[in-house]
Amino acid sequence: SDLFGTPTESYNEGNIFAVGERRYVMGYLITFCSLQAFDSVIASNLSKVIPTALASGTLNSGLLTTLVGTLGSACGDVFIASIGFINLRQLMNGLFIPAFFILVFALYLIRRNYDLLAA
Repeated sequence: SDLFGTPTESYNEGNIFAVGERRYVMGYLITFCSLQAFDSVIASNLSKVIPTALASGTLNSGLLTTLVGTLGSACGDVFIASIGFINLRQLMNGLFIPAFFILVFALYLIRRNYDLLAA
């Protein structure tokens, strides 16, 4: 992907910000493995803080967590596909730049509502 546009098809070869095949694949593998490993830690912590009233029955917190995770994956897949249809060369910029602003907004919401979340 190009961080800075160039008229050539070389994808900014030699530029420090250029992401070639090796760097992309290694970054993807590291990210995927990290997220998969961290998923069990999050589920374990969630099971310890969920009230017992929400942990029983058919429509319990585990099912709701699974449904929200599946919905998030589906929305992410649609977003990635739509960015790919818009401009394949700028795919990574189209994904990471909005993701950065979503992350900053989420951190702002957590900071603003910290007392409510900590209770």
